[in-house]
Amino acid sequence: MNSFQISTLSSYKLIVTESKNSPATLSLIPSYAKAITRMAEITTELDSLSVQQSKDLTGITLDKHTVMEELADYVIDVAGAVHSHAIAKGDKTLQAKVNYKTHKVHIMNQSDLLNAAGIVLEEASKIPDETLANEGITTGEMTQFADAYNQFRGTTNGKREAVIERSSYTDRIAELFAEAADLKKNTLDRLATQFQRKSPEFYQRYRAAATVIHKRAAKKTTEEVQA
Repeated sequence: MNSFQISTLSSYKLIVTESKNSPATLSLIPSYAKAITRMAEITTELDSLSVQQSKDLTGITLDKHTVMEELADYVIDVAGAVHSHAIAKGDKTLQAKVNYKTHKVHIMNQSDLLNAAGIVLEEASKIPDETLANEGITTGEMTQFADAYNQFRGTTNGKREAVIERSSYTDRIAELFAEAADLKKNTLDRLATQFQRKSPEFYQRYRAAATVIHKRAAKKTTEEVQA
């Protein structure tokens, strides 16, 4: 799993823990309790799959994995800036091209991530530097984005890496995260609002647990890039 998935899993596990530590509150909404039971099953399976995946990834270079995460972060940031620019222009076509959601980018396989990065890089390159800077993306960051893209694209996949990329572990992890995200968004989050009336203290704990704390690696400074 990548760092974003690990952070998200920690949040899901905390939601389960907080809920199970309040059985009386849980009993107030049976459908919420049922969803928590399923979320607990998902997190348990994800923990197990993570261990198995880590064993399979032994021998895969850490550098490549790091560059992949860095590229994903740039796709999210630059896509967000371009999307904001497109909204200001009223350009719905451009909005659709760069409408990449954070959780979906972080579970993309190598091929899909490269395609997304290529699209975002191309569209961002069409925007004047000053305009893009107004959206928070500097020319230095665009250079770093292009470097990460070219570095990752130039990495050749060995036979072992190709097997890992298609492994059942990787596919199953992606499926479970998708199910968990849907379960949280469409069931837990919607039902949890009732706890504002029924159990305000629990609701605050739920909100805190539902916050994903994802610490990205610090971006390179201009001096580091020049070096």
